[in-house]
Amino acid sequence: MDKTILIAGLAQLTADRLDRVRGRMETEGIGAVVVASPENVLYASGYESMGATINRGYAYAAIVTLADVLLVTPAADFAPAIDAGLKPDCVYPFGTFFFSGETSSAHSAMRHVSFDAAFAEALSRIAPTRTIVAEIAFLTGAALDALSRRGEKVVDASAWMLGLRGTKLPFEIALLKQTTRMTERAIEAGIAAAAVGVTDKEVAAVVASQMSLSGGLPRNVTVVGGLRSALADAMSTERPLERGDLLRFDVGCSFYGYKSDVARTAVIGEPTKLQASRYDALLAGLEAEIGMLKAGVRASDVFRKGVGVVEHHGLRPFRRQHIGHAIGMAVYEYPVITPDCEEKLLAGSTFCIETPYYEPGWGGMMVEDTGLITDDGFELFSSTDRSLRIVPD
Repeated sequence: MDKTILIAGLAQLTADRLDRVRGRMETEGIGAVVVASPENVLYASGYESMGATINRGYAYAAIVTLADVLLVTPAADFAPAIDAGLKPDCVYPFGTFFFSGETSSAHSAMRHVSFDAAFAEALSRIAPTRTIVAEIAFLTGAALDALSRRGEKVVDASAWMLGLRGTKLPFEIALLKQTTRMTERAIEAGIAAAAVGVTDKEVAAVVASQMSLSGGLPRNVTVVGGLRSALADAMSTERPLERGDLLRFDVGCSFYGYKSDVARTAVIGEPTKLQASRYDALLAGLEAEIGMLKAGVRASDVFRKGVGVVEHHGLRPFRRQHIGHAIGMAVYEYPVITPDCEEKLLAGSTFCIETPYYEPGWGGMMVEDTGLITDDGFELFSSTDRSLRIVPD
């Protein structure tokens, strides 16, 4: 993606996402939206915290009103948040971390001892309101108490935000396409690096480095060979690849907050008849899923179609809890394509479609692609060869 287009697109996307949040607030008479998960803080405020990407217990929150975007965050985020476009007087830092100098980003004294203290002060800027939408699971008890004193009703924001994020804005789609293509190139590099005697970990290093060189932040790098290919989300090891091994890739990265999830399978040397026939069944199931995807189709119908086609092609029983999921700022968004999900797919939503098979003692294989639901079908973002890839031995 051209750098000029990327920079302008990201700036506009921040504004567009905030407009979408505020538009729904106005429609539903909501006085404030309080989010505290990394995906939702980025969506609502435009700020992606490095600390939050490496610490699942990170305490921070964005408070959105029709007039302001306030950020309550550890003091180390103060200058980065301002750099991302937040106003200095809208950032409420807590704890000890110091930025020297005299600029508006300087931070040379502790302002609040704790998240709860900073949150309470930020919340004092909000007029009492009837309804507040808040990510309850991510907030402290004290924060929730403070919210209940500010709003007559506090509604959970998890489904509210997922619904908002479900249909993608045009530049979100562009970013998801970009991160998918980064991941495809990384898998191709990994397949090219594989050989008898090369370890899973060495192949995984090639995959991760290729994503990094493309500008992505590696997130899930599952590269497993031999019998360990049956282990769904296992770490790579130092075991050398051998002739006949399956080599399964299930890989993704993050690009400005947007995630990828792509899977391919290779075999070291010519595949056995069983390997080839099982993979053919999985690929047929995937292609059947892709063929029926469009707006208005029920997720459960997609599940039954994919599983049925795999089994029709001889791989039975094919037991799966799901065969696809929405993707965006999180790898797994809503809905997930399960046998019980009666949600109708929406135009503008983005999905990963997959048909994995895991058999401990034999091996595992999968194929997974990403694309956009449209009124007429499924626009694939991924384009690399889906066949069972053969690594010369």
